[in-house]
Amino acid sequence: MKSSQIQQIKVVSNTHWDREFRRTFEKTRRRLLTMMDVTLDILEKDPDYASFTMDGHSIMIDDYLEMRPERRPLVEKLVKERRLILGPYYTLAEEFSIGQESLVRNLLWGRRTVEKYGGKVGTVAYTPSSWGQTGQLPQILADFGQKYMMFYRGISHHEADAEWIWEAPDGTQLTASRFAVYARYNWYYQVHRAVTADAVFDKAYDWDAHEEVPVRIADGQAGEDLAFDLQEPELRYDRSRLEQAIRDMIEREGAHFTTPVFLAMHGHDISVAHPLESQIIKDAQEIFRGEYTIEHTDLEGFWAAAEEHLDRSKLAVLKGEKRSYLKQGMWTFLFPGTVSARTYLKQKDFAATARLVRYAEPLAALAAGLGAEYPKNYLDRGWSILLSNHTHDANGGCAPDAVCEEIAGRYAKASDIGDIVSEDAICHIARNISPEGRPANALQLIVFNPLPFTRDAIVPVDLEIPATHKARAARLTAAADPEVARQPISSEKSSVFVDSIWEVPRILNSNRIKFHAKLTALPALGYRVYDIIPETVDLRTRGSIVVNDTTLENKHLRVSVNANGTVDLLCKQTGKVYEGLNYLTSQGECGNAWKHVAPTFDRKYSSIGANAVLCVKEEGPLVGTIEAAYDFEVPVDYGDGTGRSETLVKIPVRVEYRLNHGSPRLDVAVRLDNVAKDHWLRVNFPTHLDAKVSTADTHFDVISRPVELPDSTGWVEEAFGTHPLQTFACLENGGETFAVLPQGLFEFEAREDDASTLSLTLLRACRIKLAVSEEKLTELPDEGIQCPGRQVFRYALVAAGGDWKSNVLLQQADDAAHPVRAIMTGRGKGALPSEQSLFCISNSTVHVSAVKQAENGEGLIIRLFNPTDETQEISVAFGKPVAGAERCGMDESVLEPLSVDGANVEITVAPRKIYTLRVR
Repeated sequence: MKSSQIQQIKVVSNTHWDREFRRTFEKTRRRLLTMMDVTLDILEKDPDYASFTMDGHSIMIDDYLEMRPERRPLVEKLVKERRLILGPYYTLAEEFSIGQESLVRNLLWGRRTVEKYGGKVGTVAYTPSSWGQTGQLPQILADFGQKYMMFYRGISHHEADAEWIWEAPDGTQLTASRFAVYARYNWYYQVHRAVTADAVFDKAYDWDAHEEVPVRIADGQAGEDLAFDLQEPELRYDRSRLEQAIRDMIEREGAHFTTPVFLAMHGHDISVAHPLESQIIKDAQEIFRGEYTIEHTDLEGFWAAAEEHLDRSKLAVLKGEKRSYLKQGMWTFLFPGTVSARTYLKQKDFAATARLVRYAEPLAALAAGLGAEYPKNYLDRGWSILLSNHTHDANGGCAPDAVCEEIAGRYAKASDIGDIVSEDAICHIARNISPEGRPANALQLIVFNPLPFTRDAIVPVDLEIPATHKARAARLTAAADPEVARQPISSEKSSVFVDSIWEVPRILNSNRIKFHAKLTALPALGYRVYDIIPETVDLRTRGSIVVNDTTLENKHLRVSVNANGTVDLLCKQTGKVYEGLNYLTSQGECGNAWKHVAPTFDRKYSSIGANAVLCVKEEGPLVGTIEAAYDFEVPVDYGDGTGRSETLVKIPVRVEYRLNHGSPRLDVAVRLDNVAKDHWLRVNFPTHLDAKVSTADTHFDVISRPVELPDSTGWVEEAFGTHPLQTFACLENGGETFAVLPQGLFEFEAREDDASTLSLTLLRACRIKLAVSEEKLTELPDEGIQCPGRQVFRYALVAAGGDWKSNVLLQQADDAAHPVRAIMTGRGKGALPSEQSLFCISNSTVHVSAVKQAENGEGLIIRLFNPTDETQEISVAFGKPVAGAERCGMDESVLEPLSVDGANVEITVAPRKIYTLRVR
């Protein structure tokens, strides 16, 4: 479209509101009160002010009304009239730093919040956040009634015009917009500032030119990032500049649009509705009458007008995830570095999400099916806390330390709630187990498998056996698992409190017995009761996973720990040996949370030359563990910023390699004390597989990306080889697969070197460099972003034949990250059987992402996805007869009824499809 062909200008007033970023939540909320007070007053008093868009999310209305409850009637009136536009999201998340279910719950909570205030979510997914967009988002959004998607990070201007088609891996399409040159700011900068500030992009402030009462805290008690706040900002408007400003805007950006409809976004970070906006638009309408139709509207209005002219057959169709570096364009850089900023926060998010999604919800559903009340209020509280952390600059790790400390505290609360719900569920089951056939003084271990597939597990059992038994060991037995293999850990005299609501805490004298137990074929999303048989003699075992002081071995792997702390893996299936795995590298970091920037004269250090002290920590027939301890010398910081300091410091590192009996993977834990600053610390795995693509899971999918980097010479933004993952990344070639399965570490790179090295980021220690305005960079002294102190990183390694599908890497990652739960109990007082499964899925190719009660309380929701290009036939076998079943959207609206055969439901899942099943 040529600029001369533009006929309509749709002005959309909006704000981009970071719930917490430069300042803590409460200090930011104080500014939110001002923003909302002013905006609501304008909307109430000025009927010509068409609408104000609240940044695509809705949590800030909860935040506002908590402090201004008297304004709820006005908020509800404006939301119902679609003059105050909320949603579709609850919070604007950085997608690649959170789990897949969080994306769905965010939209569920967004819809719930909009409807709470009397509104209805529209059809436009306005997404002015996230550094790149996950590939299944069109499918997710479509299930929530979204027809349009609007974002600008992750797409370069050379790929498409402003309007284009975005296609999910399953074929679902949305009409999308990347905006024009100046993204969501174009009217704000080019028109609004031109007529109200006598400037377009110039941000210089002239103290002498205004009478606006600037105020700044000046007593040294309010931190470093202090600004002047204008207490009485002037309202200025120069109508004489309006015509040329609009003509300049159309000239700069008109050619980007594919229709005669020009989108003019009036808003900025933390911007407020402007009281002169209606007058400015009226004046523009008068000036351009007969040339342009100018309307103050919302994004629904823009798309309604654009639809009359869209020719979809001529629009570019872009498929899958959008993480393009900026080849052409301005401002809208990908900035992929946030997935590696403050990795400790990512680990906390991973843990809190696991406690809610992989433990609390499925165990609560299991207990509810066995007579318990589903703890909706607790789970709602857990999700509200977790989702409140999913504001992009917050969970992206970009904010100052004070903000991130609050975020860490909320993660702890969400995790606690997950534990509370899980433990309440398993205690309900424990007290309702049938006592039939067991003596009054019975000792039992109930083991809970929260995952929806049958699995074996080696469990570290911790028992407090009453001292009257004089136990020095204990064995476990169950009808379905009568001979449980064991490996001793410890045995000692002990005592333990016994709490009661009726009594003071009493003390049970006991013997504390710890041992590893190999439990077989644990029921899928279910439990099994084992009888505990105390033994008065010590447990002795024969054989060991530990072959010698440096070697572990089971039927799948032979693991040799080297003198420098690295490890060699022999895959017995293929005979391939992977040598020198798991060495550390440290390279300089001069960037910030958004972007890695290497020093001009960088020096890269590796731990290959380390001298490690090796020790065997555990040995026996079930578990073998060897630890390697060494010091990793690296520069203390980046010195003057052009190179790295000549002063070296020693990072103490302890690497624990653990191999379990029968396990196809090696579990690794890295513990270190990060005493260095300004460095990018990665762990590296030379695979020598010569793979052309890397494969990793992403939200509701598994995708492959080229290893070879594009030549970004001359691009606006330099391309890097790092990519996000969820739970695994692997390289495959010639029937061989090497994979790393991290827990809460989301950045990897398949490097273009002779060894085909797979690298996993452990941390990226950088500085707080706030680029709130491109003209001013503020560096804060905060050190939390340097990830100082003790850190623990966990991941598993898989070396096998086949590919990611034959090795069921999604399932393996789930198994590694989510161990079974177990409780010791006495004889129950109910009628529940000694073993029960909620349901089991026949097909291990599909992956279950959620098991929960339906939002309306009617039935059980099971969400799964097919990450392959082949249709999957699945049988879902329930532990009880099913009354009915339906296929639903992710918004839980019913799409079609399904046939039920007793306790079985047969479903078909198309390639790359996310499937939501509801059963009653």
